[in-house]
Amino acid sequence: MKIDVSKLVTTKENIFEEEVRFDDEKFHLLPPLLEVKKLVAKAKVHRYQDFIDVNLSINADVILQCSYTLKPFDSKLRDEDEIHFSSYDDGGDDIQIYRGNLIDLDPYIFNLLSASVPTSPKAPGATLPEGGKNFRVLSEDEYNEEKEEGNDPRFDALKNLDLD
Repeated sequence: MKIDVSKLVTTKENIFEEEVRFDDEKFHLLPPLLEVKKLVAKAKVHRYQDFIDVNLSINADVILQCSYTLKPFDSKLRDEDEIHFSSYDDGGDDIQIYRGNLIDLDPYIFNLLSASVPTSPKAPGATLPEGGKNFRVLSEDEYNEEKEEGNDPRFDALKNLDLD
């Protein structure tokens, strides 16, 4: 999504809405985000003299990887953000500088999408595995407790070793 600054009306809100597709060469998806099936971005743009405020919202249909089963599942992501642009650097931390007449919102849309992905997505109905041959499942509390005790089950055989 590109916004032509020269065509923005300063007296009213400018609204842009379009379906965004990301170039695989430029934007790389990382697990747990496996695929973006459809993403609609909406930008409400206000122009004030040298500043441009963009209220950006996304609505995406995606495929995520379940953190319990590692199987893909469909999900919906929604998020919004406010971005401030200026044609010159005024020293503000939250101001993005743009050059020319076009503002490319695709990187901001991709970052907003990436930030809205849960760190540990769970598919509907997915449960934590119980454990099995050669592995066991611990909660974070159990893991931290074992780590503090310093007992490593790999060295249990050494406890019975007679060194005298």
